[in-house]
Formats: sequence, C-alpha cells, structure tokens
Amino acid sequence: MEASRILDVKERGPIELSKIGDPFVNFVYSLALSKAIHRPVGKKVSNKILKEALTRSKLREQAGSRRSKGDLGDYVEGLIFKAWAEGRVTIDDCVGILSRTLSRGAKGKEREEASISAFTDLLRHLA
Repeated sequence: MEASRILDVKERGPIELSKIGDPFVNFVYSLALSKAIHRPVGKKVSNKILKEALTRSKLREQAGSRRSKGDLGDYVEGLIFKAWAEGRVTIDDCVGILSRTLSRGAKGKEREEASISAFTDLLRHLA
C-alpha cells in the first residue's frame, strides 16, 4: 500500500510529520549503516547530525528562524518522511544514498562526519 493512501501528507509540514519521521529516518539510517559495514545494526541519528546536514545542504532557511537543534532535527525527519510518503524517494533510494557515504566512515568522529555528509547528500537529492 502506498504511504499516501495511509496518511495524507499534502497539507502537512515537516515539523508536523516529525513524530513519524523520527523512526522512519532511524530505520533507513540503520539499514544504510548495516549495508555500509556489512553487519546488522540499529542506530539513532542525532539532531546534531541532522542539523548540520540541513545547514550544509543549503536548506536551512526553509526551516524558519529561531529554531533549536532539536527543532531542526525534527524538520529534517519530517522532510525526509514527507518525500517518501509523496513518492518522491523510495526507501531503497534513501539507503543507497546514505550507504555510499557511510561506507567511508569507520567509528567515532569519522562516522559522525560521514553521517553528516550522507544526510547532506540525501537532502540535496530531495531538493
């Protein structure tokens, strides 16, 4: 079943969709990271990573002014979910885009930087 049949997202903004976008983004990130490191993992994406990716993708202004790191993370989660629900991107697209960059980063700061770059690439793809 198509996501648009389950939930009408046309009139909903990214912040409103962030509650369902949060687990969705963590799911595709976990799949992409599992693919990149060749073993199953379940990881959450930090708001710090999502906020930085939003800034680097040059989409920060769309989120509005006076937003906290958490608000910006929520915005990205809702934006990615909305793109999927509208059929503009598939889960396979998200996993593919993220895993290409994630395979370059090992652990710690390297993985954090790779994650920021990966989400920047995904956001640019959605723009």
